[in-house]
Amino acid sequence: MRQWTFNRYLFRLYLGNFLSTLVAVFALIYVIDMIEVSRRGIMNDLGFGAIALFSALRVPAFIEQAFPFIVLFTSIFTLLSLNRKLELVVARAAGMSIWQILAPIVVASMMIGLFASFAYNPVSAWAKERALEFEAQKSGDRSGGDPDQTTWVRQSTRGIDSIIGGNVIAEDGALMRNVSAFVIGDNGKVEERIDAPQARLGDGEWTLDKPRVTRIGYPPSYPKQYRLPTSLKPEYVQQRIADPETIPVWDLQSKIDAAKSLGLNAMAFSMQYQTLLARPALFIAMTLLAATVATRFSRTGQSGRTIASGVLAGFMLYVVTFLAKALGSNSIVPPVAAAWFPVLGAGLFGVTVLLHQEDG
Repeated sequence: MRQWTFNRYLFRLYLGNFLSTLVAVFALIYVIDMIEVSRRGIMNDLGFGAIALFSALRVPAFIEQAFPFIVLFTSIFTLLSLNRKLELVVARAAGMSIWQILAPIVVASMMIGLFASFAYNPVSAWAKERALEFEAQKSGDRSGGDPDQTTWVRQSTRGIDSIIGGNVIAEDGALMRNVSAFVIGDNGKVEERIDAPQARLGDGEWTLDKPRVTRIGYPPSYPKQYRLPTSLKPEYVQQRIADPETIPVWDLQSKIDAAKSLGLNAMAFSMQYQTLLARPALFIAMTLLAATVATRFSRTGQSGRTIASGVLAGFMLYVVTFLAKALGSNSIVPPVAAAWFPVLGAGLFGVTVLLHQEDG
């Protein structure tokens, strides 16, 4: 009974610290992002309300990236607080092992990881997609948007060769924003360039709204619409151009299957899927790493060194997982290995260190 009471106390304390840290980080990122959006001047003509809404749509994706560090800091601060109040010392004196003390905190970390992967991620993906569409609508009057963020697709239909690209995909691949298209002649040279705020994929053609059509030797023309023949399907466009981070976890497996059926490289989607599946284990690993530096008795003056050691260990794990994700997304390493090996390695390292501290 006493063990259950102590476990509930640790569980509530950890969740309370996590929520406090989450709110603080959310507010900090929100303010910084609003300042950055205002500095870029994209939404200035719409006023403060549009900037606030745009940043609110962007922040969930940033928070999703920061989740491992939030868990790490929460674990460190919770264990240090227990240490400073001598509650860990009392618990150890009462005969509790380090594993009994950490059990409710590890369970809470796993629950947070499950929530982050299967409940928070769909909201974050939806918000990020809305933010990209919102920004694309605002920058639609710019010719072709940002070339560095544009993905290109080549198509040949009805004897017309062309290349089309955009930096935002919506409506499951049926709508592309910030579009640029190039019509290629028989001699392999570009005959026309078409820039439009958006293009909608219909039955055998792209319909570009309010385009600017540029031909060599002629002034630009501005028809109401431009129809470009295509044989592409919405599924192909989405799999080829869409950002995996804008796809909810519940839809990723179907997207992977669709990409494979179309003969496309599905590694980026597979890597995102495996990363989300491994997230609860990553949070547990972060908690174990925090425990290796925060469960030993430390005096007041040693807290800073303890925090720095834990942050360094967590940062190294985050860098390794980030590099592994890049390798997995580019087909260098299998996504399952790239997503799980760093997490399992860090978890085993934390367990090994704690066993050494516990038993010598």
